[in-house]
Amino acid sequence: MTLCSCLQLLAQDIEVGRRFADDETSVTYTVRDVRMGKYVYMTDDSEDNLLSLTKVDGHEGEYTLEPSRQADDPPVAGAEFGWPVKYMPGKGALEFYTPQGQLIHMLEAVHGQGVACREDYRFDVSFGTDSEGYIGRIFVRGYTSQGDSTRMEYERDLVERLAEMPSAEEAAGYVNDKTDINFDGIPDLMVFIGRNCVGRVAEYYDAFVWNDEDKCFSMVLDFDEISNPIVHPDSKTITSSLRTDAVEITTWTYAWVDGYLEIIDETTSTFGDE
Repeated sequence: MTLCSCLQLLAQDIEVGRRFADDETSVTYTVRDVRMGKYVYMTDDSEDNLLSLTKVDGHEGEYTLEPSRQADDPPVAGAEFGWPVKYMPGKGALEFYTPQGQLIHMLEAVHGQGVACREDYRFDVSFGTDSEGYIGRIFVRGYTSQGDSTRMEYERDLVERLAEMPSAEEAAGYVNDKTDINFDGIPDLMVFIGRNCVGRVAEYYDAFVWNDEDKCFSMVLDFDEISNPIVHPDSKTITSSLRTDAVEITTWTYAWVDGYLEIIDETTSTFGDE
């Protein structure tokens, strides 16, 4: 089964203390100052190499490369002053583009420099309506105690539209941030995206695991295709079940292999079997 979805883990703004490494020049930049929340100034440890960015108003994570007082030429290979720059914390990168949208250079975020910890997060859930007045889209925003800024933003279509707007209590139930999905001892995030009640009832979720090295959430690929997921901490597996015939139910068992969920067992039983 394939479920159409739209995910947006939007880029957040650059903060003081972030570090980015340029593999081509072996220079590592540190964000020294963010003035008025708009002008970003970076230098290497010796302060000989400078990199300046200006935030694009109204566009989170988007900047332009600007000249600094000591830079006659752009400090990034292939780039020109005024060209677009995007900060993508989920990828751990600062990306430089041509005006035509071609990626021409990238600085890698130095691991371990994230400013937000997993325990800092809290989540807010809201819903959107379509042209017919049905509730068909879910929005989840992750906030932290550090400035109460938005660190994560996600949205997608629900599997099945709702006739009524969920109450605040019902909306809170769409987010589970207590379960350790990948069994590393750190709570992850599951977002309920709805039920498929056509012929066979099944519940579906999107899932994100916490990357403690980069201090961010990473989406679990194809988790939204796992029907009725149940997490088993003792066996470190996740099971999925679905009625596949009038009198049959199939159960799949998933395990983590090299960072991905893979099916390790599949069984089919008949209703009434022990």
